[in-house]
Amino acid sequence: MKGWSPTHASGAAAVAVGGDVHGTVLANPTIIVQSHTGSAGHPGPARLLPSPSSDFTGRENELLEIAAALARTDEQVCPVIVIVGKPGVGKTALALRFAHSGTAEYVHGELYADLRGVDEHPVPATEIMARFLLVLGIPEQALPSNPAALADIYRQVLATRSVLVVLDNAADEKQVRPLLPAGAGSAVLVTSRNQLGGLESSLRVDLQTLPAEVSMEFLQSVLGPRALERDRKHAAEVVEYCGGLPLALRICANRLSSTRNLRLSDLARELRDERTRLEALHVGDLAVRAAFNLSYRELGKAAAKAFRYLALVPGEDFGQGICGALTGSDEGRARKSLEKLATASLIEPSTLYGRFRFHDLLKAYAAEQLRRDHIDRVNAGAKGMTRWLTGSAMAAYSRLAGQHNAVAMSDDSHAAFPTVEDASAWAAAELPSAVATLRLLSERGALQEAASLTLSLSLVCEALGRWREWEEVVEVGLPATHKLGMPLIEPMVIASKANLARARREFPKALGIAREAYALAGTVGDPTMIATTANMLGCLCMDNGLHQEGVELLEQSLALHQALGRTHAIAMVLYNLGTLYRAAGETEKAIAAFEQDVRVCHEFGDEFGEAESLNTLALTHLDLDQPEIAEPHQRRALEIFRSIGNPHKESMVSNDLGLTLRLLGRYEDALELHERDIELCRAVENDSDEALAQANAAEVLHLLGRNDRAAEVSLLAVATLTRLGDGQRLARSLIGRIPILFEDGRKDEALAAADRAITILEARGETRDVGSAHQALALGYAGMGDYERSLHHAELSLDLYGAVPPLRFSSLSHLLAVEAAQALDEEKKARHFTTGPRAGGGSAM
Repeated sequence: MKGWSPTHASGAAAVAVGGDVHGTVLANPTIIVQSHTGSAGHPGPARLLPSPSSDFTGRENELLEIAAALARTDEQVCPVIVIVGKPGVGKTALALRFAHSGTAEYVHGELYADLRGVDEHPVPATEIMARFLLVLGIPEQALPSNPAALADIYRQVLATRSVLVVLDNAADEKQVRPLLPAGAGSAVLVTSRNQLGGLESSLRVDLQTLPAEVSMEFLQSVLGPRALERDRKHAAEVVEYCGGLPLALRICANRLSSTRNLRLSDLARELRDERTRLEALHVGDLAVRAAFNLSYRELGKAAAKAFRYLALVPGEDFGQGICGALTGSDEGRARKSLEKLATASLIEPSTLYGRFRFHDLLKAYAAEQLRRDHIDRVNAGAKGMTRWLTGSAMAAYSRLAGQHNAVAMSDDSHAAFPTVEDASAWAAAELPSAVATLRLLSERGALQEAASLTLSLSLVCEALGRWREWEEVVEVGLPATHKLGMPLIEPMVIASKANLARARREFPKALGIAREAYALAGTVGDPTMIATTANMLGCLCMDNGLHQEGVELLEQSLALHQALGRTHAIAMVLYNLGTLYRAAGETEKAIAAFEQDVRVCHEFGDEFGEAESLNTLALTHLDLDQPEIAEPHQRRALEIFRSIGNPHKESMVSNDLGLTLRLLGRYEDALELHERDIELCRAVENDSDEALAQANAAEVLHLLGRNDRAAEVSLLAVATLTRLGDGQRLARSLIGRIPILFEDGRKDEALAAADRAITILEARGETRDVGSAHQALALGYAGMGDYERSLHHAELSLDLYGAVPPLRFSSLSHLLAVEAAQALDEEKKARHFTTGPRAGGGSAM
């Protein structure tokens, strides 16, 4: 390739262009450039690259990306590759490895300069221009002192050359831009700890830490395979503490190879203590702390404080809200601090936009810097974080429950939640830190703060169905409230524990806990607390078949809430009474109660309560064989629970909507919904709901004629519910299995399933639901042509269900009875059952 050189250039300049070299810039007359091919008297190609690392490991994908980016670059543009990342991540090593690889040939050589971007005074671009021009053969006396004139010559010369320019450790875009060649025959590699977001580039490589297996390969390349084979356990521990940071791995490898008798187990023990880890990562002139110091000292006062105080966050990531709470700044200033830290690669983006996280070693460094602050300021920051988490959790619950106007807190004590989705998103992001903070408060004996945080977290976890966090909150927080002796909080936390057990369908356990909460509330004598715990205990009495006691407790709760004028709580109790009305067959009263509850929830902005009531209202319409009315209610409820992000409630409505679609004859749609529900439940490890979804999917598969698959899926459901001891759902799953077994000709297994279901239901006092088992038997015998037994079980199903069975249930039983009586020539019976409700399709379950 032809190039250009000045007519009076001297020989090759023997100058090392590095961060520790400072050349002189002298005045210069106009220069003339002409073509040359490197003949005698002209400088040959510049070769200024430092030696690459002999044990470079990994980064194959990044090397391929760089090569591909250079290959596809526009012929009119000089390609610029920007490599950024945290201190010690190996940016320079990657750039030099590529530059030495010979992947692309540059006739006039390779130029390298350390721009000293993290020094107090980075190298000026004009100084680098002068050095490069000297190396390229421009005589020293030809270099003008005027910066603009020097830049003109630099551009002119490099426009006619083919060089690879490596600009290492750049401070910012302003330092880099003047050094970019204009000619398309050259290319530039830039490395920086700063993101250089304003710099146009052909490729940006945000260099990440090394995976564990590559880190092990690196240690092996330095120490040899036998060293690791002798102690793989401690080698893996060393790799873990280095967090994949190449600088830390290099230091460990050098220490092991240069320190007599130092073993992997010794090094692992030194690294184990986070407070002394950075001290262990130091050998010779290499030190992780020193690398971090260079970036930290360049921060402004606000960003430096944020960096230190973010070490107090116990979770994996953080956002502007918790940063502001820690530093006592508003969210706008906190956001700017986070952006500066991210730009300096001292923190890195998390999986959610606007949230960030530490590398483990950078967090250890931040904690080390924080220990230099006055203890009172550190404690104030920690208390600010706890206060913000507590207030935000309560505000999130209040928004989710439609009570956002009822909570009086100062604007700076919690996050703002304009919508339900905002509250749900906050919980998804901050709950890990909040729960970890609660654990720390409990361990440190900060009981007052722990109790307050427990109450707010238990409420928001319940609203969102975050069962894992909910369980930890009550288990950690309950002892704190008990030790503190807080009569107005302890019963509420106990009630929350009961609600968690109820959500998991552990009804007997939940009932016992609820009785404890109710008794304690009575001892305290607070009417609001008594009303709240009576409502919960009434629901659990209903769940355990104690209907009369449940009604009495709910009526007590309703009277207390009415006396207190608590409209929203009144609606909640009405919902529960509506559920009891529905169970008693008083369908119209149930619908009126649910519709009133929906109106109140909508007025209060309680989307959670509205969705719950809409779904139960829909089920009541199904009892009246009105699936066309039920479907839009359930669609709306499903939309709300999805927007809130409560997977357990989403599963509940999906299951019930599947039943509605089945009654509408839309079997494929119903099956698709149940199958999605199975995956949803599996993702959150909700075994009981997954089994219910499987049982319902099996029924639909049976209706679609896919009986072999139906039998397999229903068996999975029965096995899971047997293991869980969920009697109610197990009985219903067994009933749903009866027609499938009859279809397969497995009558004895079908009868055994029926007997087992009936035994469970009778033991629970749910004699009305025994009617469903007899209806399934009637259906199975009808399919076999055994109309005598079919008629017998159809009659039993109607008798057992009571005077007012749900219409969709009685329709099928009447139809089965009519068909059986007609087949047996019992016209009188046939006419009797014909006068019953009009028959309709659907499932008995």
